[in-house]
Amino acid sequence: MNKNKLINVLKKGNLAIIPTDTTYGIICDASNDDAVRKVFLTKKRDFTKPLIILASDMDMVKKYTKKISDLEEEIINKFWPGPLTILLHKNSLISDLVTSSSPLVGIRIPKNKTLQEIIKGLDAPIVATSANISGEEVITDVSNIDKELIKNVNFICYGDKISSIPSTLIKVNNNKIEFLREGILTDNIKETFKNNI
Repeated sequence: MNKNKLINVLKKGNLAIIPTDTTYGIICDASNDDAVRKVFLTKKRDFTKPLIILASDMDMVKKYTKKISDLEEEIINKFWPGPLTILLHKNSLISDLVTSSSPLVGIRIPKNKTLQEIIKGLDAPIVATSANISGEEVITDVSNIDKELIKNVNFICYGDKISSIPSTLIKVNNNKIEFLREGILTDNIKETFKNNI
């Protein structure tokens, strides 16, 4: 993957498709509203359905969110980087467009080192959502990506087929963990934090 070329594509507000650690994802600069809007339109995704973002490290997470609770910090330290998306209170650096006007943003640090480097090079988090038309099957093989969707993308990284298990999606409320989407880490989290379930 030509990282510098990809970073330049993202900096110009364009879209890219790359393999992430859970699926083929369509990505853009999360701090660029025009690019985020393109993701919704390209996927034919309802603007009321929030997108998740990926950060390169904890410094970036803290830059774009408000106070992280002790339990959230504990979960993060145990399971990041990895396929865990956690809803945190966003600050004004993340637009309401990304979160569909929710004060919370789904965020994770991917395990994929190349992806971390791309986000670091962009110096902003990225939106990452499966590279499919909304409501259709998640893409694990790049050859299955919708031709119409590809027309709106400026960069595609062709990689191997991915065995797709979605990231676990959680929210912490009153010191309790709420599971919003089951995923690869669900059982592990329940076992580790059984007193907070």
